[in-house]
Amino acid sequence: MTSYRVLVVTNLWPYEGDRSYGCFVHAQMESLKPLGVEFDVLFINGRESRWNYARAVGELRRRLRANHYDIIHAHHVLAGCVARCQFLAPVVVTFHGNDVLGKARRSGSITLLGHLFRMLSFLLARLVPAIIVQSQEMKAKLRLNHAYVIPCGIDLELFQPMERNEARRRLGLDTQRKFVLFPYDRGRVEKRYDLVEAAVIRARQQVPEIEILEVSGVPPGRMPLYMNAADILVLTSMIEGSPVAVKEAMATNLPVVTVDVGDAAELIGPTEGNYLVPRDVEAIAAKIVDVCRRGTRACSREWIAQLSMERVAKQILAVYARVVRRPR
Repeated sequence: MTSYRVLVVTNLWPYEGDRSYGCFVHAQMESLKPLGVEFDVLFINGRESRWNYARAVGELRRRLRANHYDIIHAHHVLAGCVARCQFLAPVVVTFHGNDVLGKARRSGSITLLGHLFRMLSFLLARLVPAIIVQSQEMKAKLRLNHAYVIPCGIDLELFQPMERNEARRRLGLDTQRKFVLFPYDRGRVEKRYDLVEAAVIRARQQVPEIEILEVSGVPPGRMPLYMNAADILVLTSMIEGSPVAVKEAMATNLPVVTVDVGDAAELIGPTEGNYLVPRDVEAIAAKIVDVCRRGTRACSREWIAQLSMERVAKQILAVYARVVRRPR
């Protein structure tokens, strides 16, 4: 088995202030270990200070002087720009969504920062030997036929179906309520908490016991409890690459109601009990009522298994192999 030593350069990684931040990147890299990948991490905490990106350039060069790496794998465009400030090791960049598609306002228009992200992504994608995107939409936006479409995988060992009342007991939730899971910080405008809130208010006219179960900053190990405790997950985002929450919900057979964003339509595919709806209060409320009244789980775990961590890891390893074989 061929082994690779990789330096991960990322602004998405769990840290002391938020153990859930970038956990999907951490999980992806851990899944590569059984395939012979050893990695070190250069985490750029852009939340703490944007100057950390400039400081990271010096730290990157120091790491490269001290160690040999076969590949630098950067996650997100800003980390990718840092990774490209050297030519000692080939760079693979994974784009995750708003870097290629932009950051959106509630109206759907792209912010100034979002336009900057899109421009940087377009340029960076042409300056590295390989890029990975989450969806065909992102690939089309970059206009690069050789981009690899590899959505982040799901840990099927962690996200498993369990008995709903047991999950609620462990979380201290009322077993008589109906819970609509909203797995994002309500302060993030582009996630459209206001739309979910309006839909739930409307749905309560027919099912009074409905509540919103907000989840933010929860450690990855506890997320399956919330997925199993809820009656339905609702996704109303303006911008997504490949929504991880949808994949996690499907792995636990939690019914999903989602707008057509990112690759959500492909994710739910032909599965029973999951729904694609317009970004409209009435349409979302109607599906919430329908799912809560039926009270059954979806049948989606077998379908979403195509995006297991193990399968995705093999695809990423194949990208590494092509990059290492490519003439410098």
